[in-house]
Amino acid sequence: MDTTNQPPKPPHKATIADVAKAAGVSKTTISRYLSGDYKSISSATLIRIKETVSELRYRPNRMARGLRQDRSYSIGMIFADISNPYSTSVLRGAEDVCTNQGYSMIVCNTDNDPIKEKNYIAMMQAHRIDGLIIHPTGHNKEILEEMAEDQIPIVFIDRTIQGLSYDTVGTDNYNAMSEAARFFLGQGYERIGFFSQPFQNVSSRYERYQAFIEVLGEAGHPSINDIYEFEIRNQDQFEAKLDQFLAESADKSRMLFAANAVTQLKLINALQKRGLRIPDDIGISGFDDSEWAPVIGAGLTTIEQPTYEIGQKAMERVLERIGGDKSPESHLALSANLIIRGSTPSRN
Repeated sequence: MDTTNQPPKPPHKATIADVAKAAGVSKTTISRYLSGDYKSISSATLIRIKETVSELRYRPNRMARGLRQDRSYSIGMIFADISNPYSTSVLRGAEDVCTNQGYSMIVCNTDNDPIKEKNYIAMMQAHRIDGLIIHPTGHNKEILEEMAEDQIPIVFIDRTIQGLSYDTVGTDNYNAMSEAARFFLGQGYERIGFFSQPFQNVSSRYERYQAFIEVLGEAGHPSINDIYEFEIRNQDQFEAKLDQFLAESADKSRMLFAANAVTQLKLINALQKRGLRIPDDIGISGFDDSEWAPVIGAGLTTIEQPTYEIGQKAMERVLERIGGDKSPESHLALSANLIIRGSTPSRN
């Protein structure tokens, strides 16, 4: 029989029995290693198994493994706004940890819509996720409580929900905003407009607002009243609030502060449309240091959040909970960095 034109046989796919034989241990020991149960395995054996798994390029069947252990080996991640540079950087940090630990991710975007958020949470429950990392809208307390009652670990990023005591990972918003506000005062600005999407139900925005008015209040600064909330999709409302601030501060040295990168970009576009130059006519700064911040004009003064690290820490925390950690909830607030560039020159 002529076999010259037949395709080659696919290489043998290593099995758990192959790994056990090559490592000189039982299949039970390999199963314990794969499930993360290292208590009864010596350090030398752990190293030998890890090297054998790598050499044989063994890949466990996660579906079968999940059925045996009542796990799906998937983590849900829900963002309030995936278009925000903050979210994409957090996602990268979480994904790197997740894939290294043999888990997959289900990622959803709610557009800050509580109804979409509720539907995504329900969908993830149906998919039997092992844990959830969520950048919450501030609503849906009941369904999140249901998930926690089902022993599904939940970690909040950036925001909290009043009445829910889950692990949180985010930025130290209060101290970061306090440092920035003191810097603006030192630059001599007579009017500082604080622009933000609504504070209600969004703890991180409220923390920034609170720090801003407390620092300005202690200094007796008139901009304690220059607070402008707007809905991100309501362009007319945004334009009207900006025009109000510009009209009331026309004869003053002034600047705008944006509570996040999306708001900062909207302000920059609106100022350009009005023919106002940054920083000659008006200064500007904001939370989140985007890739474009250093190259706009003389560069934008920003508050750089440790976004990648936030993603890493959140994923590490949810995996610890999945692994059986029963310690009290933790609240990790990472330090931010004020980056001073040319958009906020001294007016003294």
